[in-house]
Amino acid sequence: MVPGGPPWLADGAVAVDDDDTVRAVGPRAELRRRFADAAEERAQGALLPGLVNAHTHLELAGLAGAVPGGAGLPAWVGEYLRANQTLPDEARREASARAAADAVHLGTAAVGDVGSSLAAVPGIAAAGLRGTVFHELLGSRDVRTGDALADAARERAAISKAKPWPVGLGYVPAPHAPYSADPELLSRIFAAAARTGLPTSIHVAEDPDELALLRDGTGRWPAVLEAMGVDVPARVPRQEPVAYLAGLGAFAGPAPTLLVHMVHASADDRRLAREGDATVVLCPRSNLHIGGRLPDVPALLADGLALALGTDSLASCPDLSLFGEIAALREAFPAVPALTWLEAASSGGARALRLEACGALAPGRRPGLLDVGVADLAAPLESLVRDPHPPLRWMARP
Repeated sequence: MVPGGPPWLADGAVAVDDDDTVRAVGPRAELRRRFADAAEERAQGALLPGLVNAHTHLELAGLAGAVPGGAGLPAWVGEYLRANQTLPDEARREASARAAADAVHLGTAAVGDVGSSLAAVPGIAAAGLRGTVFHELLGSRDVRTGDALADAARERAAISKAKPWPVGLGYVPAPHAPYSADPELLSRIFAAAARTGLPTSIHVAEDPDELALLRDGTGRWPAVLEAMGVDVPARVPRQEPVAYLAGLGAFAGPAPTLLVHMVHASADDRRLAREGDATVVLCPRSNLHIGGRLPDVPALLADGLALALGTDSLASCPDLSLFGEIAALREAFPAVPALTWLEAASSGGARALRLEACGALAPGRRPGLLDVGVADLAAPLESLVRDPHPPLRWMARP
C-alpha cells in the first residue's frame, strides 16, 4: 500500500465507509478482527490511492499527435499555434471531455489543469475529477481586453451561470511563463491567486531560450515576441527565472506557486524555490518530446524540493498515464528510490494542490482506491515504477 501505509505489506487491507472514506489501514488480519461484519473484496495487486496529475492541459487534447517536437520550445510553440488555429471550439470541448475520462481510466483522481479557456471544465466535472483549474492569462489578453483578470472573472461567471461550478474543483488565475506577460500583470496574477488561498502554477526554466531572454534579451524568444507585437525589453528582467518570480510575489501567498518543469534550473533557482516552499512539478515525457532533456532530479531532491508529477498536454505527451511519467523517470534516474516516484504521483500532487482528502491511504481521507497489477511480487515497488501501463481497476472512487 503506497503511500499511507508501509512501503509494502504482503497482506494488507483498507477499511472504507459506504462513501469510500478510509477508516483504517493495516494488516488484513487486524482489520478483519476490527471490522468483523464488513463485506470484503480482495485485490490482486498493490493498493494505491488515486493518482494526482498536478499539471496537464486537457483543453489541448484535440491536438494529440499534431505538434512535432525535438527542436526546443520556441519551435514547438510555433507548431502548436499553427495546429491550434484549426481546432474548432466544439471539437476542443469534446476532446477535453474524452481526455478527462481517459485520465480516470488511467488511475487519476485529481488534476491541476491549465487552460487559457475554461473549455475543459465540463469534461472534468463529468469525469468526477477533483483538483484545481488554473486559468492561464497571457499579456495579449490584457492588451485585448484592458484587464486580463477582470476578463477571466467574466468568463468564469458565464460558465457558473450556465451551470454551477463543479464541487471539489478549485479555480485560480495563473500566468503562463515568466516571459508571457509583463511584470505588472504577473504581480497582479500572483496577488489574485494568493487571495484564493490556493497555489497557482507557472512554467519556469523550461528551455534555454527562456533563460537567455530573461538574462539579457538574447535567444530565439525576442523575435517571436516582436512578431506578436510585444515590447521585448519589458520581458527582460536581467535575472534568473525563480529570482524574478520571487520578486513579483510568487511565494508571498499562503500556498506557494507550483514551478512546472525546472529543466534548466540553476542552483540559485533551486535554493530560492526551496526557501519559497515551492513544489516542482515534473513532466518528463513532455520535456523529452520538446527539448530532449530532463531536469536534474537528483539535484532537486538533494536541495530538499518537494516533487509532484504531471503529464503536460497531449500535444507534447503520448497519453495521460502518470505511470508513464514514473517509468520515464525511473529509467533516467535509477538511483532514486522507487517510493519517491509513487509518492510524487500521489501525496506529492495532493500536497501541492492542497487536496487534503487525496493522495494517501490514511484514515479520514477519500483518495480513491486503486488495485494495480504487480508483475513481480518479489520486487513489488520496482514493478510498479517500471510499467508505464499496468493493469488497474478502481475499487473505490474518490
